[in-house]
Order: sequence, then C-alpha cells, then structure tokens
Amino acid sequence: MDSSRELSPCVLSALLNRERIILTARLLRGVVHNLSSAIQMIALPLDLAQLAVEQGQTEGMSQRLASMHEGTDRLRMEVDLLAKRSLADQRAEAQPLSLARLAGEQLDFWRGDLFCKHEVDQKRRLSQAGGYVKAPYVDAALALNSLLANAVEAVRDSQGAWIKVRDFQEDGRLGLEVSDSGAGPSPEMAAGLFEPFVGDKGGRHDGLGLYLAAKALEPWGGRLAWRAGAPHTTFVMDLPSA
Repeated sequence: MDSSRELSPCVLSALLNRERIILTARLLRGVVHNLSSAIQMIALPLDLAQLAVEQGQTEGMSQRLASMHEGTDRLRMEVDLLAKRSLADQRAEAQPLSLARLAGEQLDFWRGDLFCKHEVDQKRRLSQAGGYVKAPYVDAALALNSLLANAVEAVRDSQGAWIKVRDFQEDGRLGLEVSDSGAGPSPEMAAGLFEPFVGDKGGRHDGLGLYLAAKALEPWGGRLAWRAGAPHTTFVMDLPSA
C-alpha cells in the first residue's frame, strides 16, 4: 500500500465509526420495501374478509385467511431479520465468530437490496461446522459487506449475474471468498485496490470501501486480497483461527 495515501489515525477512526453506524442503514430501504409488501399481503385480504362478513358472504374466506397467514409469516421473517441484524451490528467487542454463520446472516440481509434479490443468482457454499476466528462481529461484517457491495456493483450491467460466497480453512486461517461474474478491476486500478480514494465506479463512490474493509480487519490479524488471473472476479478475507 502506498504510504503517501494513508489517512491519519483520527480520520481513519472516524470513517470506520461511520461505516459501523450505517452498516444496516444502507440496506434499510429494501427491508422497508419487503415489510411494506408483507403488510399489504395482510391488509388487503383482511379488508376483503371484513367486507364479506358484513355482507354475510363466507365463500372464499379460507383463501383470504391463507393469504393473511402467508403475509404474517413474511412480516415476522422480515422483522426477525432486522432485529437480529441490528443486535449483531452492536457487538463491538472481540468474540469467537463463525465466518460461515456470519456470511449466511449477511447474505440473508442482502435480500433488502432489490437488485440483488431479483436480478442476481446468489450461490452459497458455507459449511455447517468449522472453526472460529476472534474479532468484533461488526468489523467482520463491515469487511464482508464491503466485498458484497463491490460484487453487486460489479455485476449490475452483466447478463446472468451471479455472486458466490464460500468459506475455507487454510494454513491456520479461516476465510471467506466472494466471487462474481463481473469483469473485475481495470489494470490501472488493480495495483491500488486497497488504497484510499482508488476506484473506477464513478458517481457517488468515494473509493474507500475496500480500504476501510481492510483496516477494519487489520487489528485482528485479518487480511483482504484480490485473486488475479481467476476466470472471474474473486476477493478473499481471512483471519487467524482462534
């Protein structure tokens, strides 16, 4: 990393704190959309059922009740997901973490991104059992979500978009590999991927995502890497096995 690009410790700390705070908020719009859809699945059949009862009509009531139950189940699922994510993002102390479980929780929450939900084939290869790393949940989640956000952005203009996440164990370290069907970074950008203010997405992107992800893992012995030469774009995060 080019030391001339390094941010001062106080600026870096402030930016990391900002990232931790807005981790959930970035996907909140999509979650609210899902909540609204679930509420409509309950409200409309309920209104129709009430009207039918007032008119003394019971035909089709069973179907309306079934639709309301489906909406209630969806609403409960979305609320549970939001509650779990909100509580998880508050865990700022280092603790034993299963990266596979963390990845599953974060991918579930990415259903809040409507493009990811409807346009991206999400592939998971996450083991049910494995070792642990020791790091704050919020920092590991910050790093993974940066890789997921990068992958989702990379496949927005591609046909047959897919993202694959798998966990692995290698040389006393546990990690997550995030691959996508995108074209990958340009040659000009590849050398500075994990430096601040480096990026080729333009628009509202400030080029800090991967840099802050790497810095969030650094105090816990974590690393980020980009695997060049793969048939698709692949980023890797790993930490020492606890």
